[in-house]
Amino acid sequence: MVSGQWIQQTVSGVWLAAWGVSGMAAASCWRLRAPETRGRLLLAALALVACISIAGLVATLDVPDRDARLGWAVSIYVAALGLWIVAFSRRHLAGDERYGRYLVWMTWTLFFASAAWRADNAILFAACWVGMDVGLVRLISLQRRSRAVRHVVRAAWIRLAPSMAGIALLAGMCAWVSGRDSLRAGIAALAHRPHIAFVASLVLAAAALAQAGNVPFMRWLLDSAIAPTPVSALMHAGLVNAGGLLLARFAPVLAAGGILPRALLLAAAWASVAIGTGVLMIHADYKRQLVASTMAQMGLMLMECAVGAYAIAVVHLWLHGLFKATLFLRSGSAVPRPDEVLVTQEAPSLRVPWPALVGAAFLLAYALPHPADGLRLVLGLFLGAACAAALASAMALTAGRWMGAAITVLAGAIALVLRDELVRACEVLLGTPQPADAHLATVAAALMALQAAVYAWLRRHARRPYALRAYAWLAHMGDASPRAIEAQPMALERLAEEATLS
Repeated sequence: MVSGQWIQQTVSGVWLAAWGVSGMAAASCWRLRAPETRGRLLLAALALVACISIAGLVATLDVPDRDARLGWAVSIYVAALGLWIVAFSRRHLAGDERYGRYLVWMTWTLFFASAAWRADNAILFAACWVGMDVGLVRLISLQRRSRAVRHVVRAAWIRLAPSMAGIALLAGMCAWVSGRDSLRAGIAALAHRPHIAFVASLVLAAAALAQAGNVPFMRWLLDSAIAPTPVSALMHAGLVNAGGLLLARFAPVLAAGGILPRALLLAAAWASVAIGTGVLMIHADYKRQLVASTMAQMGLMLMECAVGAYAIAVVHLWLHGLFKATLFLRSGSAVPRPDEVLVTQEAPSLRVPWPALVGAAFLLAYALPHPADGLRLVLGLFLGAACAAALASAMALTAGRWMGAAITVLAGAIALVLRDELVRACEVLLGTPQPADAHLATVAAALMALQAAVYAWLRRHARRPYALRAYAWLAHMGDASPRAIEAQPMALERLAEEATLS
């Protein structure tokens, strides 16, 4: 045991040193406007952090310390994500006057996002959480000469304030109840005091909803589409996800708080899924579609936490983050070519609704063996809906339709087989999980089925007055605030000025 602690302390020291090198490399880029050797040093330092984090995770696999394993796993994810985004930014932001400052604040945000989950000191955890959100807002405000950007920054401060204040309050409650500064001891002490745990659970749910940009704090996330693409990729893949990790780490407190906080969390998360899905369905703006998708996916993740499926939520968090970062970083190629816009081809009509039938088959294959398990019903709905949507896209192709359909069905079968293995691997990181709340899971499944039925019904009756009112309301909810829109982006005006001066 002493040898294991010594190894962990050594790896932690090397990890901090690697982040120190990353910080110095980023600071040396402060005045840069184009990629140079100093930028490559930052990439190498982030790669070193990822490698050290892998070593730290391997060293803690045999140690009964779930927080340490979770911290190392999150550090691997954050460092790898930062390496990917910074490498993309070398070309995407080359020539921007704030290129060097972007690298500094990106490194700042990555460090605090990683350090928050490795800190066992309650006060240090709260400080890292605040540092992470401060870095996020500073990244959004890089083009602060724009009036729209300044408005979005103010909105982000207001909407993220409950998250930062809630974490500070939770840290104070942990230290007060346990009489120690250890976050782990504070969580255990709160879990043994149901009345205090009830209040802490309400604070916890509010902090998670605010961080994830869910109801009722969703406006800052919808307005944040004005942020540069690499900032959006980091935000949607690595920072709004922190709400789910927060609930996973404070799982004993949420369980001890009773049914009411989890039911309120479930209701707010489901409302976020409904609004985000509706906005995604009707908006044509690609980046706004991605923002709405994140809102809905974070709602799903918080619903999983509300029913007690923390391992599933963490797997969802990581896979969604990688997928969403990919979509944001390739958003520049999402605009179709003129010939693709002017020449449209009708998608072939299907006599048999194969997408719905295949989705129902996957749902039955996953949920039917355990019909009383509400959690499997929820996951079966997700799997069936995903397969149905993917198959519908494949069947709409004019060439290679059946090949795309076969690949979709094969991918669904692989997901059906690998899902449990991924969740079991995540349970190793989180420790022995508590059983999910079967009643809440059944309610969650019913809510998701109801939402799908309502949207399908509205689409079939799109010209009815109530469908038009629903469309107008979703369009209004998805639109940015008037003050968060600028007629001509400041970046374009700056480029025009530079072209005139040159």
